[in-house]
Amino acid sequence: MKQRKTKNAGITPPRPRKDPIRAAADYGIDIKMLFDNIARTPAERIRRHQIALETFRALRRAKRV
Repeated sequence: MKQRKTKNAGITPPRPRKDPIRAAADYGIDIKMLFDNIARTPAERIRRHQIALETFRALRRAKRV
């Protein structure tokens, strides 16, 4: 008896999609820090960014001295 060729013959089924949060954590992203930042108000996030930027600029100036 001949085997019938199916539509998907030789094609592997798609892999189940990985949870994007798990994929980010596996990649090395600090998920807790990300969620902590999302919980802050936009004003607080901007304030913290400004502090980090000023620190970066101060370190850059200190390197040149």
